[in-house]
Amino acid sequence: MHDTHGGNIFKFAHDHHIHISEISDFSANINPLGPSKKGLDALNERLNYISHYPEVTNDAVLNTIADVYGVDKESILIGNGAAELLYVIGRLPGYTGAFVPAPGFSEYRASMNAANIPVRDIFYRQRQYDNGIPYFEVPYLALQTFAAELKGQDGRIIVFLGNPNNPDGTLLDKIQIKILANMLRDANSLLVIDESFIDFIGNESLRDNSNSLRDLINDYDNVIIVQSLTKFYAVPGLRIGAAFANPTLIQSLHQFIPAWSVNTLAQAYIVAALNDSNYIKDTKNLLSNESKYMYNSLSNFKNLIVYKPSANYILANIDDSQITVNDIQAELEHHNTLIRSCTNYKGLGPQWMRIAIKDHDHNVSLISLLGDILTK
Repeated sequence: MHDTHGGNIFKFAHDHHIHISEISDFSANINPLGPSKKGLDALNERLNYISHYPEVTNDAVLNTIADVYGVDKESILIGNGAAELLYVIGRLPGYTGAFVPAPGFSEYRASMNAANIPVRDIFYRQRQYDNGIPYFEVPYLALQTFAAELKGQDGRIIVFLGNPNNPDGTLLDKIQIKILANMLRDANSLLVIDESFIDFIGNESLRDNSNSLRDLINDYDNVIIVQSLTKFYAVPGLRIGAAFANPTLIQSLHQFIPAWSVNTLAQAYIVAALNDSNYIKDTKNLLSNESKYMYNSLSNFKNLIVYKPSANYILANIDDSQITVNDIQAELEHHNTLIRSCTNYKGLGPQWMRIAIKDHDHNVSLISLLGDILTK
């Protein structure tokens, strides 16, 4: 279950007898700038305190998130990464089924399986705009219809959606989501929106991000927004995430979080990183330029169908029956370069790959390597 993610550089380094610094990892969607220097300085200062327990209430983290994202402190829950929060949601009592996006992040399903909640897939439809640009369509009507049918029934469900969705980058339509949230509320059911990559999108301040659906928690007591704090801030090794919801719902979730779930170093780092305005600005500027470069460069390959990125990763379909993502991975591994196979994503398969967007030098290098492979 847990070997389906990208970013397993330690195993690759061990198997190939190299140092991890020699690997170009495009398989994990992490901020290409690396961690915030201010965050690392704060972490280093806190090293002397690891002989003590972490701050059990996470007050400093909660206050910082409340200020940066413009959310009441009582509406925030901190966990050991977004993944822990997904598993915590699965422990809420009384839910009899769940819907997860296909394709979508595997931990939605895994968290429901752990809670013995049956899962059904929400298959996103592959479509094309009139100009030929491909995209994935969210089946809002199907979800709304099912939610309407639940009203008055005994069943209660949890619907998971990504905003943007991983691996395709599809953003949710706020009007359609409000309709769905209303219908699910009438059916005593829950809507969980994963915004782990939302901070990469747009040039507004983090609290003013027009693509975020975070403000829905003010009007809907059945909506939870889950957000990783390790993707944008480049510390997946530290583990920290947040959930935003109605205070009553937050209290229900909080009882399933163990004491000291978030360690001292993660607490120190994220408080400083969230306040590192230059780091945030530089990240957005870099991604704005590099996402255009990568999209245009990948689109130049005639045997790739490339989906326009919204965040820091790009999904591509290999339009050549003679080439699979495994073939491309094998060739790239000779150059210590990793990409993400999407073979295990429902609705995709062996012709699909996801590529993280990194700094320009790494991106140029990958495009060159792919050129050698795809134009043979």
